[in-house]
Amino acid sequence: MPARTENGVLRIGFVGAGAVNFGGGEGPWDHASRLEKIGGIRVVGIADPDTARAHKALAARRSGRASAMYAEATVYADVHSMLGQAHPDAVFIGVPPAAHAGTRPPKDIELACAAASVPMFIEKPLAAVPPEELAPVAEAIRKAARKGLVVSVGYMFRYSQAVRKMQEILSQTPGEVRAVVARYNCAYSQIVKPEWWDIRHTGGPIVEQATHFCDLARLFGGEVDLSSVQAVAIDPASDKATLADTPVGANGRPLDQGVPARYHVPRSTAAVWRFNRGAVGSLTHATLLHGAKYESEFEVWGDGLRLVLQDPYGRCRLLVRRPHKEKTEVLGDFGGDDPYLTEDTAFVGAVRAAISSPGAGRAAKAILPPGIRSTYADGFKTHEFAWAIRRAAERGSYRKSRPR
Repeated sequence: MPARTENGVLRIGFVGAGAVNFGGGEGPWDHASRLEKIGGIRVVGIADPDTARAHKALAARRSGRASAMYAEATVYADVHSMLGQAHPDAVFIGVPPAAHAGTRPPKDIELACAAASVPMFIEKPLAAVPPEELAPVAEAIRKAARKGLVVSVGYMFRYSQAVRKMQEILSQTPGEVRAVVARYNCAYSQIVKPEWWDIRHTGGPIVEQATHFCDLARLFGGEVDLSSVQAVAIDPASDKATLADTPVGANGRPLDQGVPARYHVPRSTAAVWRFNRGAVGSLTHATLLHGAKYESEFEVWGDGLRLVLQDPYGRCRLLVRRPHKEKTEVLGDFGGDDPYLTEDTAFVGAVRAAISSPGAGRAAKAILPPGIRSTYADGFKTHEFAWAIRRAAERGSYRKSRPR
């Protein structure tokens, strides 16, 4: 079982010393900074095979405003060593998609934590591999969760104030959801991680990026009839796959040069599907914008109702057209909301409750609905959906170009 907290201080371990846990890169994440705001936390370990990077991240935090939180932290080359020596109360898993969710070391991070009964916060996507390969890990976590292990997945939009407002409006509008329309255009010019440009390392942008909108689609429309999913994508061997601003590596060549075309990041994918409750959905994802700013919108349509979540990654706004009205309302500016902080706070609270309660398993189950909004079991369904879109696009667009 996890170590007991000392004077209410939670012992946290980080798996991964990169941008997800410590900031930087092209994303707004940075779990360490959020934990510094939450307080009552001591970092006891950072596990990363690149120990030099881990030491650098630790040194930077020790020279920052929350230096005391990292005073006793130790760097480890793997999660097994950290679990055995640091005994964290919980871990944050923020590593590349292909570096975890395996059944053998060093990728067996989740299995090791589950075996040690250590609660996990796992960044999306759950893995780079398809659902059937992830199934053994999912089953092990399912069994551990039934015994009370707290596991949260980083679908942060479920914690967004704007998304919660959308749910509130829908609950007050008769007729339920009729359609979901999602659009996500990635700015690729400053994505300088070589592995991002090879889908063997990430699962591809539908699995690794658009998974957030796949998850929102399920949140609003319910479960998807996976057999209904249809999709097309730009053939990676066609002239429409040529990009003008691909970042270059140290060798001066574009980062995807040398990657077989069948493993290139799809330039654009368009998908449609039907939900089990009868509504329909669509998603268009692209890797086409220059610079650093992404453009994305997520719409939900009902009988007389149109909800538009604009720029959810940036200066988020919610547009609402209500039944029997033609005017569109702008419901506030949600740009100051931090769903990353909210999801981390929910996870920390769930771990504290599980540790402090005599019936940890019952306590964990009781607080999941109002606290943690994305369990592993639910995240696995989103993973299945994202992979269904990827596979449908490959079958529908360029069956001969990529393996099924």
